[in-house]
Amino acid sequence: MVKRRPIKPERLKNGETIGIIAPSGSFNKDNFKIGVKVLKDTGYKVKYNPMIFKECWSKPDFDEQRAHQINRMFEDKEVRAIFCAKGGYGSMRTIPHLDKKIIRKNPKIFVGYSDITALLSYIYSAVNMVVFHGPVVSGEISPKMNPNTFKYLFQMISSGEALGEIKSKSIKSLRPGKATGRLVGGNMSMFMNMIGTHHDMDTDGKIIFFEEVGEDKEIIDDYFVRLKLAGKLDRIKGIIFGKMTDCVEPSNISTLRSMLDDVLGDISVPVVYDFPSGHVGVSDLNVTIPLGVSVTVDADEAKVIINESGVR
Repeated sequence: MVKRRPIKPERLKNGETIGIIAPSGSFNKDNFKIGVKVLKDTGYKVKYNPMIFKECWSKPDFDEQRAHQINRMFEDKEVRAIFCAKGGYGSMRTIPHLDKKIIRKNPKIFVGYSDITALLSYIYSAVNMVVFHGPVVSGEISPKMNPNTFKYLFQMISSGEALGEIKSKSIKSLRPGKATGRLVGGNMSMFMNMIGTHHDMDTDGKIIFFEEVGEDKEIIDDYFVRLKLAGKLDRIKGIIFGKMTDCVEPSNISTLRSMLDDVLGDISVPVVYDFPSGHVGVSDLNVTIPLGVSVTVDADEAKVIINESGVR
């Protein structure tokens, strides 16, 4: 059976409106306002519900309200892209209350990462729509952010052209080879949490992207065992590791290589490590990537190529 190509949202044009939601934990209000100012100074309108500043907003009793906020942002004709205020905890709790008919009827750019991976996974799997693993507003979108982070973000969601090769000296090869496939993934622990639900990401024939922060090497090893037992590695085309911050240091990637050799066995797929995307400092490069589009991982040359635009 031929699988349908993912829906691409319309690209964001200068002067259009970005809606901001807060589906996860609480966030720094001052940093949020700084991020909003940066977006406005760049030429975009910004829209959000002041309810997101209430302390109770991130509590479990407000799961349904947070979900309805997401539904309304998709339904709002003025809003052309949806950004998230922050990651943290709680976005998965909104999923039972999301209206996939509304989301499917109103495809829009949706950007976030970390805990937001649960929503990226839901939208990609339930609606078959391209989503974007990228920066959040509070604390990351600021005058101090790496200028290339900002450039990649808006190039990814505003241009109908493929981004092409991502240039970074940090990318290293863990397993040789070259492969092309649709990109799926996100934060590793959230990806694991979605396995077994109706909305985990199909990995067959895909390139998987993983990033993580603050997990012990033993936990990462356990994740790989669970991925193998769940059949998620059986028919993959390749793996891209983003930033594994405070998990496995780039200078000690032999540990990660040993894990892969043990778990993947004779599965021969290209693997690269330290791709510049994930949990990084605000001044470090954090590349926004579209999940659901064709990418090429070339571990022989230690590079990643985005073969098509995530927007139309």
